[in-house]
Amino acid sequence: MGELNVLFYTGSKNEVNEKLYSLADIVSLSARTRVFRNIDDLSRRLSQPVSDRATVAVLLAGNKEDLLKIVSIRHLLLDIPIILILYDREEDTTAMGYALYPRFLTYAYPRFLTYADSNLAEVAAVLGKMVEKYNK
Repeated sequence: MGELNVLFYTGSKNEVNEKLYSLADIVSLSARTRVFRNIDDLSRRLSQPVSDRATVAVLLAGNKEDLLKIVSIRHLLLDIPIILILYDREEDTTAMGYALYPRFLTYAYPRFLTYADSNLAEVAAVLGKMVEKYNK
């Protein structure tokens, strides 16, 4: 199948973005990565013809506006495995997140920002498994 495409969407600028950029750099060693900072660029990329490469998306909803933007393009994400990082654990936020059918869902705050016991390690582990699976 070839090298995996990994699309990172970081949305609004916040403290988690830098950690995701670091993760994108690490993943780029074993997959083809692209980072998108706005939903229009991500939408354009997802609207392009499908290549022979599998694609995975890591989506950061740093606030409600980001999540609503992601939900607005869910039709473009239907066939793509998603890792979704949400901004809070509120019931309505989580429900919107699950409507995207993510393979893995986690929360950006507060653990994501701490070094020890960070769920960034969980995201990296899940993404690593996806890269390994699709690159076979």
